[in-house]
Amino acid sequence: MKKVFVIFTLLFFGIYYSQNTPKFQNDTLTTSIGFKVYEGLDLKIGTGSMNDGDFKFIRTNASSLFNYYSTTGYQGLANQANSFKRNNSGLTFKVKKIMPRGNKRNGFVYYAKIGSGMINYELDIENAIKYGELVLPEEFMPTEKLQNKGSETKYDQLKKIKELKDSGVLSEEEFQKEKNKIMLQE
Repeated sequence: MKKVFVIFTLLFFGIYYSQNTPKFQNDTLTTSIGFKVYEGLDLKIGTGSMNDGDFKFIRTNASSLFNYYSTTGYQGLANQANSFKRNNSGLTFKVKKIMPRGNKRNGFVYYAKIGSGMINYELDIENAIKYGELVLPEEFMPTEKLQNKGSETKYDQLKKIKELKDSGVLSEEEFQKEKNKIMLQE
């Protein structure tokens, strides 16, 4: 009985793992959600996931002359020195190359090389999708995000607009209008 259970468990996890793992074949990456990324594809940039709005999973390409190198860090924040800046939100960039990194034993991380002019950036495709740094066509949007959108409470909405007001995106007048709309909802 134990052998049957072990075989079933291994088979189940093998099927589950293979369905949710990105696959790279013929210069095309099929992500864990089925979105295909290939050279020449236009990718629309979403919003940065770092606290300051910069991008955590889109950074200056490691081989770029513009990549910041330091043993002491950039004011203690070496990661932020190479991050894609928040003013790139909403822009579209062409994929120049798909770059797999890693090995079979430990797994791979797939990067898309994007950029304009001399500066190239590397986009961690899976994480950029997961954290909204990459805008996908509607059919590839994660279902949990779409489902949670409708179940958001008034308090969640109020918290979001308060954060927008505190960050300077909304004026006091705009904040009050939005707050009143939320409070009047059924």
